[in-house]
Amino acid sequence: MTHREHKTFSITLHLSAEFADDYSGDDDGFVWHERFQHRVRPALVAAVYEALRAAPRFRAVSAPRGRDPESALDLDVSFQVEPEP
Repeated sequence: MTHREHKTFSITLHLSAEFADDYSGDDDGFVWHERFQHRVRPALVAAVYEALRAAPRFRAVSAPRGRDPESALDLDVSFQVEPEP
């Protein structure tokens, strides 16, 4: 029987935007969030995967946990232990 150890590491970003006092609500259709989704999020996801690829013996696969994939990145990351001789 194999032994498996588990840990969790979370990165949480709380996004917000501030507007002038005369702003009347969601008039811009959350354009600032669209910019995040199209420009920043892909770069963050790519950086996470690149960091994991650069670490020997770590493997990452997408593992959605029922959360909206537009607002969460869930990965299963495993460390490949070398067999003992």
